[in-house]
Amino acid sequence: MFRVLGPLEVDVDGERLTLPGTRLPALLVALLLQPNTTVPAHRLVDLLWDEEPPADPANALHQVVRRLRAALGPLGSAVETRPPGYRLAVGRDSVDADAFERACRDARATGADDPAAALEQLEHALALWRGPAYGAFAETFARAPSQRLEELRVTALEERTALLHATGAASDALAAARELAETAPLRPRPVELLMRALSADGRAAEALDVYRRHREVLADELGLDPPAPLQALHQQILRDAVPPPRPAAGSERRAPMPARTLPWRAGPLRGRAADLELLTGCLAEQRLVTVAGPGGVGKTRLVLEAAHLLAGAGTDVWWVDLSTSPPDRLADTLGDVTGTDRAPGPDPVAALGAGMSALAGVLCLDNAETVLAELAPLVETLLAAVPRLTVLVTSRERLQAALEHVHLLAPLPVPAGSGRDNPAVQLFIERAPGMEPAAVSDDEIEIIVATCRRLDGLPLAIEIGAARAPTVGLRGFAVRLEQGLDLLKGGRRSAAARHRSVRAVVDWSHGLLTTEEACLFARLAVFPAAFTAERAEAVCAGGGLPSASIAPLLVRLCEQSLVQAREGRFWMLQTLRTYADERLDGDERQVVRARHAADTARRLAALSADLWTPREPEAAAALGDLVPDLHAAWGWAAGHDRPLAVALAGDVHDYAYFRQRPDLLAWGLTVAGWDVVHPRLPDALATAAAGAWAAGRLREAEELTERGIAAAGGPDAPAAARALDQHATLAMFAGRTEEAAARYRQAADLYRRAGEDISALTIELSVCQVLSYDGGEDEAAARVAELEDAVRRSGNLTALAWWHYVRGEAVLRADPGGALASYEASAELAAGADNRLLLMLARSAGSIVLGEDQLPAVAMAELGRLLDQWQDLGNEATAWWVLLSLAVHLTGTGHDRDAALLAGAVLAHRDQQPALVREQRRLDEAMAQVQNRLGRATMDTALAEGARLSIDEAREFARELIRVTTAPAS
Repeated sequence: MFRVLGPLEVDVDGERLTLPGTRLPALLVALLLQPNTTVPAHRLVDLLWDEEPPADPANALHQVVRRLRAALGPLGSAVETRPPGYRLAVGRDSVDADAFERACRDARATGADDPAAALEQLEHALALWRGPAYGAFAETFARAPSQRLEELRVTALEERTALLHATGAASDALAAARELAETAPLRPRPVELLMRALSADGRAAEALDVYRRHREVLADELGLDPPAPLQALHQQILRDAVPPPRPAAGSERRAPMPARTLPWRAGPLRGRAADLELLTGCLAEQRLVTVAGPGGVGKTRLVLEAAHLLAGAGTDVWWVDLSTSPPDRLADTLGDVTGTDRAPGPDPVAALGAGMSALAGVLCLDNAETVLAELAPLVETLLAAVPRLTVLVTSRERLQAALEHVHLLAPLPVPAGSGRDNPAVQLFIERAPGMEPAAVSDDEIEIIVATCRRLDGLPLAIEIGAARAPTVGLRGFAVRLEQGLDLLKGGRRSAAARHRSVRAVVDWSHGLLTTEEACLFARLAVFPAAFTAERAEAVCAGGGLPSASIAPLLVRLCEQSLVQAREGRFWMLQTLRTYADERLDGDERQVVRARHAADTARRLAALSADLWTPREPEAAAALGDLVPDLHAAWGWAAGHDRPLAVALAGDVHDYAYFRQRPDLLAWGLTVAGWDVVHPRLPDALATAAAGAWAAGRLREAEELTERGIAAAGGPDAPAAARALDQHATLAMFAGRTEEAAARYRQAADLYRRAGEDISALTIELSVCQVLSYDGGEDEAAARVAELEDAVRRSGNLTALAWWHYVRGEAVLRADPGGALASYEASAELAAGADNRLLLMLARSAGSIVLGEDQLPAVAMAELGRLLDQWQDLGNEATAWWVLLSLAVHLTGTGHDRDAALLAGAVLAHRDQQPALVREQRRLDEAMAQVQNRLGRATMDTALAEGARLSIDEAREFARELIRVTTAPAS
């Protein structure tokens, strides 16, 4: 049982587990907030490290997950790796919060027919509480769900009180109601229950006094009157207690505006509880509140919900749709809506203020973006003339008036993985004709999630899309949605014309732009992700837009909610970006995309060079942010500018290879199919070779390196350095030690001649690596020691990480403990540079030491994680290496037949994996031991059985074996 209704507790078979530190409980709570749902890794990193993320977030998170699994003991397997993150697999009765909610639902369902049974269910549910939900995290990242559960708890206490009354437990009901009214004095339900309990007990005077105190508290704290039902109960008790008094002349209070005069609400408000709470809180403190945001984000719907709440509580509310109001008749429009008599005169605004001076309430001004210039001074006049007036505005741009408080409304959040309970997904299902929530499959939920994400979480787009999707099917709709906005039309017939399609919504905003703003808006569609003002200037200036005008125009577009901004970065919602792209004519689109591709290529070249400097971490992070732009630039260049495409494929080599990005390495494979001559072709072919060998196509990779060397003009040409580097690696993989060392030495010389001294230094270390694999450990260790000072002076994390890794390889046999320390240092440094290749190599090599150091369970678990992570990186060649290590490790743990079976799979696919001399010797020695224990016939049968396995089947076999062998004994 996972207990979150109070401080976090985990019970297993009646025993309580202890989670040390703060990050393990935080991670478990983060997963418990969305049980059985994949939580993206980046979200978990944000929660665990807040504003100080680690240098290698993925590895740091992995280590916390590993520790959590270990701390959970037999429950550790419930923490599952599910790209793009992790999920906690729990059963129906495994979380006390779920059990509490289920019991509350059951009680509500049975309350009318069997109050006693319902009371028992609520008593059991409430007994689960031990304190604030989610304990130490109730005021941090779990605040919203904690508050939601607290609201449910208070509601359950209210229902319990009502059931006590219904079952005849009058004294208990009275005590419970009094306690509730004291702890939640602003809530109407406890006051109602207490009033009813007192009245039923013949204590009407006390009941009336409870109402009076509640009314005073509401007026003092919130400036509100009690809600209508409570007022009606008060009147009923008053009538039963004393004759109704006759009102004095002139004392009649102006009747509050009934809620039915407000616009109709189309269904429940989804996913806006926090926004609604913030908004109502603002209205209690601020006199002018503007809800701003892009078209279709739900500004009107949120404000309408707040208006209905206020009207239901007895506040006067006036609603004005300004979209049809002429700017020069604003005063007349507001006067008509509020029923204000205005004295004739030259200043209609002053007359309106004088006529409204006695009013008290909230004036809601919807769709103000069309009349901002005229509205701002009018609102300032009204706020000065009407002291008890609050103004609530919706607009795609702030009013910029005195005293204005702006609430920026963001789109609905959309989960990265599956999410049935996500408000955007629920809204889609609710608005889709014929779609029943219980009948929607998990696969359909995934398509809906992706569709909601493509629609930016904009409620209007989701509603319209949901209405159209069943016509062409969910999957067909998702595919067609990528082709433009034309499917997003057909909203409610009762909606304004501008709200009947997403295009009409954006047309409304676009129509308010100046010519220059509209031009920049269209050109910004070229950026697929966040960008800076400097990049916008480099790409979008020209053709009537001076460079100096870009930044001011960009600010204006942000103010109008057409561009989003945070901390100097700008981006467009996908629906707006699609619309903006449609505004570009063919010629201008090509010009802007060409500029974007060229600018992205320049940034790639500069940042790639920085990878071999002390600035490597910053360069790697910047390149990670640039990946969407890289793909956009590549897509344009591959179709329109092959020389630029070749340069991109060459320059991306160092980033894509060391960060293990198969999507970027694939560019080289595309270039390899072209008949093209270009100075960067050798590097592009080196990129292709790296992609081919990672996919297990080693023979193809070697052919590509030979082509790259030839394209450079031979092995002595400086342009051949990267192709020669890859060629040497493949020779090492094939066990050709002397050739590999010679090729590495040649590559180091070429790098040095090209001025790439740190690259040359790392290749000299690669020579030592090769020597370590074929009897040259002493020579390698000596040379590694000689290179240490130069490596440290370089200040480059990859060079230093590579030095530690090669040192570990060189001393592995002589000093396993020292080797393990080197591997750990290498992994830590590589993580700081986001060098995933080296990080994984170091951890994989370290697992060998763990296995030989009598730590079988630890080694097995680590090998399982490595297997998954190499697969996530798309590197099948190294996955085979992990399977080889696992086969060797199994021979020392009593699993000889399993070891032989895995060895059979490895040996049958030697052409797809590194056949390092030392590793092959380890496998041969292990199989010799297996043969001695099992006999030749049994071993040969297992080898043959393994030889029939594909890599996917071998991985699955290995995972199951690891799961079984590392499971705690029952």
